Amino acid sequence: MRKNYFKRSEEWCPCCRSGGLVPDFRDKLNKAREIAGVPFVLNSAFRCSAHNAEVGGSETSSHLAGLAVDIKCSDSRTRWIVIDALKQAGFNRIGVGKTFIHVDDDLTKPQGVVWLY
Repeated sequence: MRKNYFKRSEEWCPCCRSGGLVPDFRDKLNKAREIAGVPFVLNSAFRCSAHNAEVGGSETSSHLAGLAVDIKCSDSRTRWIVIDALKQAGFNRIGVGKTFIHVDDDLTKPQGVVWLY
């Protein structure tokens, strides 16, 4: 059994403590974290619709379904390690921001994509 690197409280919406990550998504994220060997600090995980609107999230955000997280990442080397581990774990939807890496496993959206924020 794979180690769980994330507390359930990290997965919940910060405004109402609802929701959480889809179990298969969490398992894949744990695999990536294990491969990376560096902490994954979650800036954002599940979001209720009110919180999603408050932070300017898309109405179709994968965070609403518990299929996305934003991982804190502010330096180039860590960014490389995190992205490489996410790809090795099988993720193929990655967004790169200045201070975070977005990853989701939403099969209803285009696959094999990387974008910048």
